[in-house]
Amino acid sequence: MVALITAAAAKTNLYECGMGEPLFVYSPRGKMGGVHSQLMASSLDLLPTVLDWSAIKYPSYHLNGMQVNLTGNSLLPIAEGVPDPENHHTVFASHQMHEVTMYYPMRVIHQGSYKLILNIANNLSYPIAADLYSSETWQDVLKRNAEGQAQHWYRTINQYYFRPKWELFDLEKDPMELHNLANDQSYAETLHSLQAKLKAWQHETNDPWMVKYVHE
Repeated sequence: MVALITAAAAKTNLYECGMGEPLFVYSPRGKMGGVHSQLMASSLDLLPTVLDWSAIKYPSYHLNGMQVNLTGNSLLPIAEGVPDPENHHTVFASHQMHEVTMYYPMRVIHQGSYKLILNIANNLSYPIAADLYSSETWQDVLKRNAEGQAQHWYRTINQYYFRPKWELFDLEKDPMELHNLANDQSYAETLHSLQAKLKAWQHETNDPWMVKYVHE
């Protein structure tokens, strides 16, 4: 039961159990090896790494009138054992939908111990994947919730389905992401800093949801 319930907060989600996983880099040339790093990386770093490894420059072109730039960073400095390479203390993430019935766009910035989630369509209830929804485990959770029984889960149904626009977590103090700090005034400076950086990344990547900043 624990594994399946955990999957409900992982699959299609941008909480840590849905984002965090180890990354292994293997060189068939055998020039690198034995390096272990706690720095952050994302799938956006894979293309820059391959290009760097192959000594190929990214082509210059425009899309929708905007210069297209790689937003990831090469992992080679990490693989080569550089102790503290630049640009690997922050990662961004994006989610649009999982299935046709599961539209719920989100954007994320994770910097240091802090993680900020922007739930763009937070007025909607969060959609759950069909295979998880139909599982005996999730149906048991729903049944227990309807009957007012203990759900044996670290989230409530309402917490899972109904999410605020902004979710800010200190992962060092709150690895389960249960305490949203977005409305805590003592974290206002951190919140505003991360919001500005996330907005800048959305602009750089020509995010269509930039329109929300104009009209809301």
